[in-house]
Amino acid sequence: SLNSRREKKISVNDFILKATAMALREFPEARTKYADNEFIVYANANLGMAVSTGNGEGLLVPVIPNADRLSLSQLSAKAKDLALRARDNKLKPYECQGGTFTVSNMGMFDVCHFTPIINQPEAGILGVGAAREELYFAEDGSVKSRNMCMICLTFDHRIMNGVGAAKFTARIRDLLQNPEDMLV
Repeated sequence: SLNSRREKKISVNDFILKATAMALREFPEARTKYADNEFIVYANANLGMAVSTGNGEGLLVPVIPNADRLSLSQLSAKAKDLALRARDNKLKPYECQGGTFTVSNMGMFDVCHFTPIINQPEAGILGVGAAREELYFAEDGSVKSRNMCMICLTFDHRIMNGVGAAKFTARIRDLLQNPEDMLV
């Protein structure tokens, strides 16, 4: 319904990026690096997004600076611009530097789940799989269907523990299940 009133469409990936950026604001450990025996917490959520290059054989990770401070439409415009220029190999080197966390969405390749590898020195990376319609039992015992999407967090255990990582992932899930919360 949001896109029915917009000339520039908002994608599912835009919502994933926004949810992740908002969660990064709430969980500073997810935007922390460990270097030289010390923890450095970044003030901003500089969100990397994995993009396949034009020939499909390479991968670049352009970075959206201060992603946590952008509106959904601003984030969408920035992501689309960076992805297009990454596919055309027209990014400047600085546009792939300074990331604090990365999102890798392989849903468009019909991959359900995978384990992404952290871009060092970042604290983690979120892997997003394809959305699929799945059956489930409702509370009344009836069988219903809903769209499900697997997300997988790979994180540096020196920085985040399992409980913190689970809470961070749950926050992303909650935002994706209630996208109206990302619009305010």
